[in-house]
Amino acid sequence: MQAITDFFMRNMITVYFFYGLAFFTMGLALALTARHTSRPRFARAIPCMAAFGLLHGAHEWYEMGERIARETRQYAPSLPAELARLFLLVASFAMLLCFAVQLLMPAAAPRRRVYGPVAALVALWAGVSLIYARIAQTSPLETVAIADGLARYLLAMPGAALAAWALMREQRVLRLMELSQFGRDMVSAAAALLLYGVVGQLFLTPSALPWTVHLSSEQFILWFGIPVQLFRAVMAVALTVFLIRMMNAFAVEHNRQLERADHARRVA
Repeated sequence: MQAITDFFMRNMITVYFFYGLAFFTMGLALALTARHTSRPRFARAIPCMAAFGLLHGAHEWYEMGERIARETRQYAPSLPAELARLFLLVASFAMLLCFAVQLLMPAAAPRRRVYGPVAALVALWAGVSLIYARIAQTSPLETVAIADGLARYLLAMPGAALAAWALMREQRVLRLMELSQFGRDMVSAAAALLLYGVVGQLFLTPSALPWTVHLSSEQFILWFGIPVQLFRAVMAVALTVFLIRMMNAFAVEHNRQLERADHARRVA
């Protein structure tokens, strides 16, 4: 087990690369297939999931670049650089929340009912982060680390849980479309998202947050023998595969609609 741990720790840059690639591929694939979605609610929700994939992939590649810089020239991240990274992280989790809320609401719901709860949760995260940093009297860079950890707890975990619940609810849509064979892919996508968001985001980079003593990325390695980033990457690959396969259901439905329209034209 130690040999496996050492191997992955020596190749963390590669782990970050494939982690980011999985999410970027998911975002790009969903962005390209969203227009073929025949269901209005999915048509409005999928662009949010695509944005989550693209932004989160960019965040992981950003972290990969910082790690390369640290290993090659003893780079120390500046406050502006860390704020830019934090922005990518929070923006990606906000898009995940938008996807979940959009999918749980009726297709005709006004956008303010979607963005309102997401904006409120982001504001709560920002307020809690600033208050905790002021109480703990942390430095600016330590404050960013606190905000990073709280973003995973207050934005990523609720977003992943709600999105997984929304996907599970949408199984009935596939049954009504007589495409129940794709329901397993939806369940698998929900499971991968739940594991990524709840288990994967539970373990944080050590910071002034007290629970990181027991729920840190280092502790994850001690318990499971692999970096938590690798676990997240595997869940990201699984989520990408199952979501893309799930989107094929809507492509099949789109083709069926074209065939029915063509048949009706010929009959007429």
